[in-house]
Amino acid sequence: MSDNIANRPAGKLSKYLLYAFGEIILVVIGILIALQINNWNEERKNNLEEIAILESLDKNLILAQKQSKTLVTSEKDTKKILLLVLGLDSLQSDFSEQPITDKLFKDAFWNLENDIPVINTYTDLKNTNKLVLIKNQQIKEKFTSLEVNLNELKGMLEDRLNVQQIRIDVIAENEINFIPLIKSAIPSIVIKEEKQNDYAQILTDRRIRNLLGIKLNMTEDVLDYRENLDKDISELTMLIESELQKNQ
Repeated sequence: MSDNIANRPAGKLSKYLLYAFGEIILVVIGILIALQINNWNEERKNNLEEIAILESLDKNLILAQKQSKTLVTSEKDTKKILLLVLGLDSLQSDFSEQPITDKLFKDAFWNLENDIPVINTYTDLKNTNKLVLIKNQQIKEKFTSLEVNLNELKGMLEDRLNVQQIRIDVIAENEINFIPLIKSAIPSIVIKEEKQNDYAQILTDRRIRNLLGIKLNMTEDVLDYRENLDKDISELTMLIESELQKNQ
């Protein structure tokens, strides 16, 4: 009987330690479960935010592509007019056989498209560091490429504008009677007393032809950049829409 009494404290201590150990295990398991739930909730929140970001980018890119196609068409029209005025139209269209009008000459000298597609959603996300939520690396890389192309296009447009303002606009000031050219924009004006321009003669001047040739060459370069940008926008739109379908 004395042995049983002596063994009781040790048995109680063992049971207590076992009980305490079990409590610790339960607490640890509870913490791990809580952390797992928190991580799951955070991941779910990030996934929902990523979808919202991709949807916003997709809408912006769809609008940007509409702008891009309009701008590409505008550049092609400017190129066509320059080719016609310089007599370099390889297609020899019926239009190229007609005399150069005030409007055609004005368009050749002054038509200039300096707009670029607006992709402000990407800029806003970049500034707020939200792009890290996009998990698809290919989309991120494509946006980086798109940004580079946009910056290169801006530089090319600035160069062409400088040539236009510094060199080509001088012709309108000094080499021609500009008043008849205004009538295409303001049909109500009377120009009967104005001296008419002999554009065929004007375009025999090598300096004038060279300046228009420079503008034609830069317009061709701008057109290439615009078409490449349009392709990038299209590919990026398809990537984003494909990623959104996966997340549905």
